[in-house]
Order: sequence, then C-alpha cells, then structure tokens
Amino acid sequence: MRYAVLTAIMAAILCASCSGGSSQQPSSEQVSELISKGAPVRESSSIYVDPQADWTWDLIAGQNQLAGTVSVSNDQNNLYVSYSMDPAWPLQEAHVYVGADQPSKGAPGQFPYKQEFDPAVLDYTFEIPLGELEGKSLIYLATHATAGASGNTETAWGGYWNDGSPSWDFGWGKKWGGGFTTRVMPFPELPTEPVSYRGFHFGQMSYWNIRFNTALSLPPGSFEINGQEYWAGWCIDKHHSMFTNRDYLVTLYSSYDQTIPAFGQKDNYDLINWMLTQRRNNGSGIWNQNWNSNAIKTEFQNAVWYFSDGIDTTPGSLAESFVNEAIANGENFIPGPGEFYGIILYPDTSTNNNQVRAQMNIIEVDP
Repeated sequence: MRYAVLTAIMAAILCASCSGGSSQQPSSEQVSELISKGAPVRESSSIYVDPQADWTWDLIAGQNQLAGTVSVSNDQNNLYVSYSMDPAWPLQEAHVYVGADQPSKGAPGQFPYKQEFDPAVLDYTFEIPLGELEGKSLIYLATHATAGASGNTETAWGGYWNDGSPSWDFGWGKKWGGGFTTRVMPFPELPTEPVSYRGFHFGQMSYWNIRFNTALSLPPGSFEINGQEYWAGWCIDKHHSMFTNRDYLVTLYSSYDQTIPAFGQKDNYDLINWMLTQRRNNGSGIWNQNWNSNAIKTEFQNAVWYFSDGIDTTPGSLAESFVNEAIANGENFIPGPGEFYGIILYPDTSTNNNQVRAQMNIIEVDP
C-alpha cells in the first residue's frame, strides 16, 4: 500500500518511480561500451497475441498426422522432456536422444532414454540429468514415439507440423523424421537468501544502475564505476515505486525459473530477454542506438513495460519498433554464448520499506 502523506524530510528525498526520476549515482568519466555485433533487421508485426511460450514441438505420426506435442524445459539439475498425446494417439513407446552433438542416424532403439507403456498413456515426462550437458548451451534432441491404439500404431517424431508440411532441424537422409535443437535455459548459482541492493536512476546505459551492497558471485555482465561493480537494470513492475540510492532486500531468480513467486511470473520474459540481447550487443538497424542517452533508455523501458505490465507504447515510437521486433523474432528465446538474459530482483515483502513496496527489477547478465 502506498501512503499519500510524507513528512517534509521525506519530501526532500528523491523518489524514483518507474515513471521517472533523476540520477544520484556516482559520477565517472568512464562510459561503458556495448559490444558491437551486427544483427539482421527483420519484418515485424504490430499485432501481438500472447505466445504463452513453453518450448513445445509437434509430434508427427505417419509423416502427416498430428499426434501430440513434446515440451522441453530444465532447472538447475535436470532436463525435462514431456510427451502430451492426443487421446486418439495414446503413447505405446517413447525414445529420446539428447546430446551436445547431432545423432548420426535415426535409430530410436539405440537412444539412451526409452520407456514402454502397458497400458498406453497420454502423458509422460523423461527426467534427464543435465550431467555432461551442463554448460552446453545448444543441445540436440530426437523424440520418437510409437503412438495409437494397439494393433494400429504409427511411428511419430517430434518436429514442426507446419500445417501438414512437417520439417525438422536435422534428418537422416531417406529416412523420414528427425529432431530439433534448443538451448539449456540458464540457471546460475544464486544466493538463496535475500540480498541488499541500491538502484541509481538513470543508469549509465540503462534505466537503473544496480549495485549490490555485498559482493556476489553472478554471471558476467557487470561494469565498474569508480572501482565499484554495477549492473544494467530495468523496471518490470510499472505500478510500484522505489527510492533511488536506498537499500532494498530482494531475492534473485533466473528469468527462466518457474518457482518465482506468483507476482513475478510473467509470460513474456523470453521476449524481454531477446530485447536485452539485441540492445546489449548494439546490433544494426533500430538496435544501433546511443544507449547512454536517457531518451533512448526511456524508449527501451517503455518496450519492457509493454511485455511486463501490458502498457501500450506510443504509435510510431522507437519503443513500438522494439516491441514489434521482439514479437517477430523473440518468441521462445533462450540465450547462447555472448547473448544476454535477465536475473530478476524480486522485492522482499516481509518488511515495509519506507512505506513503499519496492518495484521489481531485472538486471542483464551473460550466460
């Protein structure tokens, strides 16, 4: 709850909300440079439907029938490969290949993970230890099934239905079917207890400069100002404020972590993460900006709020262009080497920090 009455002393303190504020960060002649990597500009659409991103592929039976889906996700320890079958296509057998290299041939009997079902089932999940995949961003999967009623079954492979014109990321010559590629979602080792931080608005190359009050071991992505470590940060909670240069307690979560409390769960972190990568790598087209400009930071922040809070962007604005590019290209984004994603700063709700529930922020890191 926000209180309308502040004392004269508190009125003198600068309060930076998601709608604005001025910087109290330490001055420095150092200007953090963004990596320069070209990125193609693609056609975008202004029409957006929430993708409910779930990293799901189609399960195609007999080369031309849609039998179900295969979804892939992971946490810190395991990869989860989940079959979900159409009731007309119960699952009799399932075989999974997962590895850092593409399998040389489609021989499901030789795949390392397999299961038979009697009676047939409609849902099943393989829980596969990340093991040697840990630290491997790109992974290859082949998901095979024997599906259908007993005595009337078909072979099925996970891939892309494409309205009846199936395709796969890789195949095996004349043998139909194949597999697909994805990336391991980043789950870095993060503190399990709340940590204290301060935000400074505007940041040097972002909406907030984020500084933790104790040294933390986090993924790369930080920069220094006057010998102190800072992180580029953005607001993902338009409806709450926070004081600049004031201590707040937060718990850190990967933006791919499904265990974040309900208030922090959003469907569009993949699109926000895609935008973080484009702007942090300072690519071509609309991403080739002066990210030290407060006006540009504000446009990007407005694009973030579109995905985090459903706040419409101004028609014809740079923020709208950022949004359109993310919609066209960012669905189901998982970062690879040299790309970026967000660590969420989830505010502590057990205390009343200066009568303001601190806003939720996100910082940029490199997996």
